[in-house]
Amino acid sequence: MNAWAGSAFAAPPPDTAPIEARLEIDTRDAGGGAEVLHRRIEERANIVLREAKVLPGDAEDVALSIAVRELAGDEPGYVVRFELRDADGSPLAEPTHVECSLCTETELVARTEAELEPILETLRELAIAPDEPAPDAPPPPEPTVEQPPTETTPRDRKGMLAGGISLLVLGSGALGAGVGLAIPEPKIDQANPLDLITTRPVGYALLAGGVVAATAGAVLTALAVQQRRQPRWSLAPFGARTQAGIVLAWRFG
Repeated sequence: MNAWAGSAFAAPPPDTAPIEARLEIDTRDAGGGAEVLHRRIEERANIVLREAKVLPGDAEDVALSIAVRELAGDEPGYVVRFELRDADGSPLAEPTHVECSLCTETELVARTEAELEPILETLRELAIAPDEPAPDAPPPPEPTVEQPPTETTPRDRKGMLAGGISLLVLGSGALGAGVGLAIPEPKIDQANPLDLITTRPVGYALLAGGVVAATAGAVLTALAVQQRRQPRWSLAPFGARTQAGIVLAWRFG
């Protein structure tokens, strides 16, 4: 009797992407122990598929077919046929036949389990189409559009200058009013001697607001004036009937 021992199945790397496939087992020609062989092969095959990250598929997925046929004669045994078929039933690769002479049912199940490893490697190669990117491939970078630099127009500069001057005037007025309200000493309320009449809180608030407004106005005015005074170069032809040349000039604003 052939005492064959199967090797352990090599699990794929942890980052391997799962695939889907249908498992079909046919033991109708396996003799008297057909039902037992069907159940045991299905149990071990499902464990191998799960370790190989092959999930149960449906009618639209690839089918992994395992057919067992009993051998008769002086050296009885079994022949196992492995085949990968497309959803429409067409074969995807050449079938693999494995003969197990003088095998017991236990040895046949172990041999079938071991022969699944190269079959699953072929299945994974067929499952990944050539035009699909690798599972860990980063997505292509999105094209970046460079925005053209913005240029301040004369209208923008005038608006900035007008806003700055307005804030300066408003801030100056608030500062003056705040000073006028913050300087006077508190007075005793004649109607209620326990209370004091004071304008200092309002004056302090006006002083704070005036400082903020005046500072913002000064910044806007300075920016507007600076942009207005940036020189602009220009080339202009000059000449008379007997001579010609170029004038290099610049202007502000």
